[in-house]
Amino acid sequence: MKISCRYCSSMFEDTLEKCPTCGAPNALVKRSVADQPLTIEEFKKWYASKGLPPSEVTRFFIGRDYREPKAFGIYRDENTDKFIVYKNMADGTRNIRYEGTDEAYAVNELFNRLKQEILEQKAAALRKRSGR
Repeated sequence: MKISCRYCSSMFEDTLEKCPTCGAPNALVKRSVADQPLTIEEFKKWYASKGLPPSEVTRFFIGRDYREPKAFGIYRDENTDKFIVYKNMADGTRNIRYEGTDEAYAVNELFNRLKQEILEQKAAALRKRSGR
């Protein structure tokens, strides 16, 4: 979605951190917390630092165009230089959650989905332990 710069009034994508015309910051962009990765490489390091299981177990593929069913992932398409965030459905179809040039935005899309999945898994394990 395009927004108007509050300083120079030019239109630009709302995912950009600053106006490409005048360089003014985009006040709407707030996408990071203390240890949140902003690049695919940072995301890979974050994933490894948390001791998470291999991608084949979690079904989250960082930096890979994985084509098998039931998977989430992010990669940079070398032909278009765009970042692709995807979800492969059980029936083999693919939903593109993001396709664009903003790597931090793309990483944020998958990072938030992974964090949601971790919370859901922890809640399920807690319910199982408590017998509910």
